[in-house]
Amino acid sequence: MKQVASFFLAFIAVWLVAGMIDVWLSNARFQRDAGGLLERADFAALAAPAGRIDVTDPVACRHLADTVLWGLADQGVREVSDFVDLVAYFKDGRLNVRVLDGARIACATAPAPVPLLRRALDAELRAGAARGNALLHGPDQWAMTRRVALGGGREALVGVSYWPGWATDTDYVVPYDLARTFFYALGIGTTFVALWMWLLLRRVRRATQAADRWAEGDFSVRIADRSRDEFSALAERFNRMADALSRTLHLEKALGGSLERNRIARDLHDTAKQRSFVLGLKLAELEHDAGGDERLARTVAQARALADRLQQDLVDAVSGFSAPAIAELGLREALTRNIDDLLGGSGIAWELALPRALEDWLRERPALAQELLMIAHEAVANARRHSGCRRVRVAGERYDGRWWWSVQDDGGGFDPASAPLGMGLANLRWRADQLPHGQLKIVSSDAGTQVRAEFDADAPA
Repeated sequence: MKQVASFFLAFIAVWLVAGMIDVWLSNARFQRDAGGLLERADFAALAAPAGRIDVTDPVACRHLADTVLWGLADQGVREVSDFVDLVAYFKDGRLNVRVLDGARIACATAPAPVPLLRRALDAELRAGAARGNALLHGPDQWAMTRRVALGGGREALVGVSYWPGWATDTDYVVPYDLARTFFYALGIGTTFVALWMWLLLRRVRRATQAADRWAEGDFSVRIADRSRDEFSALAERFNRMADALSRTLHLEKALGGSLERNRIARDLHDTAKQRSFVLGLKLAELEHDAGGDERLARTVAQARALADRLQQDLVDAVSGFSAPAIAELGLREALTRNIDDLLGGSGIAWELALPRALEDWLRERPALAQELLMIAHEAVANARRHSGCRRVRVAGERYDGRWWWSVQDDGGGFDPASAPLGMGLANLRWRADQLPHGQLKIVSSDAGTQVRAEFDADAPA
């Protein structure tokens, strides 16, 4: 329907524009051609018998005027393009000849001239001498006059008037004119529709390319269409669908990771953790049976200490693997549950400063939020195990286009440069590297330790 409507609108528009252009061109062409005709016409030959005609005889005088008019019309039709339009309007008084006998009008052709042509002829008569092709302009037409000499001392005033209605009046439209205009409009209208279809196909091609990228799993591509029609609205809905699919895939991935971590945690709890607990019991029995053997008791005590450390490490590992997923709870709730589990029964107070802007920003980036959760988990676990602190603060802040994710305690501190690179610190650095332009910084003193992960705030969702 849009194509058909566009074609007919183009057809009508071309018709109107062509008509206006034709009127403008016809005006200039008729003015030029009429002036040339009045200059070239051999009026003496046309009115050769004028010297033998008694102009006082109305019939003879009228015959002389008609002879001049039709002779001029015949020459105009043969020499001037579309002069037939002018001749067709002689009945309206737009082509007129007056025969002069001295300063008197002896006779004139019928019908009477139109008002503008009459004023032009009267002005030429009052002038009393030939002025060439005198031109008088009206609001939307013009009149041209010329005084010419006839035989026998007689003169004639010839007048031509142009009216732009000739170009639009349908009384004299022939089938050829209709066919010509139709084919002009058909050609231009077809060109317009072809151009419109090319633009539409180009937009469809962009949408197809985006859909192919989505089928390959790349949901970062969007259909760029700034128009305001139905196709643009459809493209916007497809873009929203791609966003929804991308979020769904991220959510499924995060949930899948959460399920896998929970499975590993259950396996560790049901196997290694239970076996380490049994190992501790066996070592306690051995320590009791050692009796007074001091060397054996010392060895057993060391083994029990290692078993206790192994037991605590397994507790921490199980806690870390079973940390609530961001996709399930959101970062704030996941942090709260995780840290409550880590610090429960320790007497260590803690607080969370999570800005709403960071929380909203991370909602679209669940993978980054999961890394921050695990960084906080590892740092809080280390603070409980090694620092002897009484308070822990987890905070997110923004500085100069970067986010700072920090865990700070008020414990005894340590020297980061001389500390052995154990699994805990290695995990922290590895997780910080997963953040966009991430960097891990550790600042420690007697007043406490701060573990800070810095990363860019403009990471794409």
